[in-house]
Amino acid sequence: LATHKKIRLRKILFEDGLYLLYKEHKSNEQIEKFYLTKDKIKSEDTDHYFFDFPFKAEQIEGVSI
Repeated sequence: LATHKKIRLRKILFEDGLYLLYKEHKSNEQIEKFYLTKDKIKSEDTDHYFFDFPFKAEQIEGVSI
């Protein structure tokens, strides 16, 4: 979904504190956290939440909780 600038997350996996690690585009060295919070949910279906993907896929460093 990164090509569509969306993040899809199963609802059963959603919890407070979930974030993606990504490298800041300008420095490409500094690692930032992008928190997946309820206020960032753009849409949902029966099983998933959808978030906007605010950076390029190659900037992703990992997923943590």
